[in-house]
Amino acid sequence: MTNKTDGPVDDGRYRLGATCVVFDGDGNVLIQLRRSPVRWELPGGLVEPGEHLHDAAAREAEEETGVSVRVRHLVGVYQHPSKSILAAVFVAVATGGVPRPSAEASEVRWVGVGTARELLHPLYRPRLEDALNRTAGVPLWIHEGQHVIGSLPARTEGT
Repeated sequence: MTNKTDGPVDDGRYRLGATCVVFDGDGNVLIQLRRSPVRWELPGGLVEPGEHLHDAAAREAEEETGVSVRVRHLVGVYQHPSKSILAAVFVAVATGGVPRPSAEASEVRWVGVGTARELLHPLYRPRLEDALNRTAGVPLWIHEGQHVIGSLPARTEGT
């Protein structure tokens, strides 16, 4: 994560975050033990200026865990008012790499869904549950003014 600020933004503006619920081919979930604050989380971080939300989610997952991912669909947007953060949460599948510690995470591991439910910090459990319970994602449209420049369409789990 490039911006290390954890507190509210002084000018009252929200920062954008992007998080992935990453699954492997066996249905396991990728989780990380964050260094500060120390707690089990899903990989994610802040979006760089001009970066697409889903690209930020994939970048953060790889930076923090060593696992490259393909983003499948948007699950939802989660608001954290006291930290002035709006976080987009995506379902992703692992495409390569091996879980390894990073500057943000002291431990990274694949776990079963039940173990993820037990270990994840309460802030992240609803994000996992939403990812598990969605039969389709929601579309994400990227535009400049009146011109659509990209999209991440809603997809079903099987696509």
